[in-house]
Amino acid sequence: MKIVIVHLDFNAYFPQRLRALKFFLANKGHELFIFEMLGTPMLYSFSYVEKNDLNIETFYPDKTYQTVSRKMINRDVYKRLMEINPDIVITGTIVFPPSAAAIRWAKENKKALVVFENAKVSAFPRNKIVTWVKRKIYGVVDSFVCPSSDYIEDLKYWGFSKEQIFFGLNVTNNRFWAEKCQNTDFRMLPKHYFLTVGRQVPFKNLDTFLKAYLEYKRQGGNIPLVMVGEGASHRELEVLSSGISDITFLPFQSYEKLRQIFINAKCLFLPSFKKETWGLIVNEAMAAGKIVAVSTECGCANTLVKERVNGFLYNPLSEKEMISIMFEIQNMSIDEIHKMQNEGRKIISNWDLDKFVEGVYSAVLYAISHKKKISLLDHLLVKLWKGQMKNNSVK
Repeated sequence: MKIVIVHLDFNAYFPQRLRALKFFLANKGHELFIFEMLGTPMLYSFSYVEKNDLNIETFYPDKTYQTVSRKMINRDVYKRLMEINPDIVITGTIVFPPSAAAIRWAKENKKALVVFENAKVSAFPRNKIVTWVKRKIYGVVDSFVCPSSDYIEDLKYWGFSKEQIFFGLNVTNNRFWAEKCQNTDFRMLPKHYFLTVGRQVPFKNLDTFLKAYLEYKRQGGNIPLVMVGEGASHRELEVLSSGISDITFLPFQSYEKLRQIFINAKCLFLPSFKKETWGLIVNEAMAAGKIVAVSTECGCANTLVKERVNGFLYNPLSEKEMISIMFEIQNMSIDEIHKMQNEGRKIISNWDLDKFVEGVYSAVLYAISHKKKISLLDHLLVKLWKGQMKNNSVK
C-alpha cells in the first residue's frame, strides 16, 4: 500500500511522529511518502529538528508562508499525487491549500482519505457560510485523527460518526523528556521556580498570569518565576515585571536545553485561551516528571490534567485561582510533590509515539474499507475549494 501524508510543513513535533510511523509502515510492507510545502516552519521557526532521514519532499524550500500562492500549491500537489498514485492520502486541516488539493485528488480518483486536526469548534469563530462549507468538505472525509476522546463531540458537530474518529495526534517522545540530564547550561537559574514556556503572544494569556504572579509575590510568595519564549507580547511582559528580581526571561531553547530547564521547575503553568488547541508543552513537562497547572480552555486540559492528582486546572481569567495554586504548590511537602509527579508520569505514559502510530494506522485501515461515495454537489464543492493562506499565528 502506498500512503501519502501532506501538510504545509512538518517541523517541531512532527518529525519524531513521522519517523515512528514510517518505521511501523515499512515493517508491514507499506510505503510512506511525505510532502511538505515550506522549508521554513510556519509557527515554530525556533524548533527546527533534524529530519533528513525521513526523505521529506519539500515543494518550496526557499519560499515562506507569505510568498507561496494557493494556485501554485494546488497545481503542484495535484501533479505529484497523480505521479505517485497512492492508495490513501492523509492530510491536515482543510483550511490550507495542500489539504484542499489532496482532498480533491483523493475524491476525484476514488482513493481513501484521512484528515488530522486538533482544533475544537469553539477555538476559532466562523460565520454560517464557512461552517456550512467546512461541514460539506468534512462530509467527504473517510476517517479523522484527533488528539483524544475529548474531541468526539466537536467532531460529531462536523458530521463525523464515532466509528470514523481515531486518537493520538498530539503526542511527544516521552522517552526523551524522561531521560536523566544535568542542569549544566543554566546554573544561573534559581534553585526552584515556576515555569512558562512558549510563544509570548496574546492568546497565551501570559500577561494575566504575570499579574497573578506579581500579586502572589506581594502576598509573601517566595518561588521565583522563569519565562521561556519570545513574541509580540514579550515587551509588555518585561514592562510588567520591571524591578522584580525573581523573574527571569529566557529566549526560545532547543529541546535538549529545555529538558535541562525542566529539572528544577516546581510547576509548569499554561494559562492560554481557547486558541491553545492542545498544549504539547504539558506532555513534555509531565514526561519530565513535573506538576502542571493548565487553563481549562487548553485543548489538553480534560485529557491530561487530573485535578490535584498530577496538576491543577483554573479559569484563565481568574488571577485569584492562579494565586491560590501558586501558594498551594509552595506549601506542598516533598512527598506530596513526588506523588503528583509520579501520577503525571503514569498518565502521560499512555500518550507516547506508539499512540500516534496506532491512531493513524487504524484510521488508514478504516478509510480503506469505508471509502465514501459523494454527491455531485460535494464533488463540485471539493473541486472549487482551494484553501486559504492567511497568517493568524500571532493574534
